[in-house]
Amino acid sequence: MLPRARARRATGPCRGGLRDGRTEPAVNYAATVPVTSYETMGWLRTAVGVALIVAPGAPMRLAGRRQPDGASMLLMRTIGIRDLALGLGAVAAARSNDVTDGRRWAAAALASDSLDAAASLASCRSIGKRDSWGAAILALAFVCGDLQAGRRLTSAEVKLW
Repeated sequence: MLPRARARRATGPCRGGLRDGRTEPAVNYAATVPVTSYETMGWLRTAVGVALIVAPGAPMRLAGRRQPDGASMLLMRTIGIRDLALGLGAVAAARSNDVTDGRRWAAAALASDSLDAAASLASCRSIGKRDSWGAAILALAFVCGDLQAGRRLTSAEVKLW
């Protein structure tokens, strides 16, 4: 859990205080920005996961394949389940305000997306250059998002302590 900030004395309506002199809890804005960014990445990954579970043939049709076979549909659903689990874990970690837990989920997502990019490039001969590079670029976009979210979580941890 993040440490709680001390309550500050209200100083009037112009400075965000209360008129009757009561205190209000101080807000640590440095922690809310990275958590929001990381939570956004989690929701994005969750949406991708749900889309792949519900319509596993759509990515293959976009790639120009007419009728995906059963094995391809199973593979897309499996990837969707993985993304759904990683996304919901990231959202739960972001909402718990536990930076360490958020860093763990960020590392898991980064490992998953990095391996996806490497596997995509390694399969160039079997699926073709266009599909291989397309899948790798998509995975690398998520790698960049994971790195950014992880970097912001690390800087939030430094600011809080």
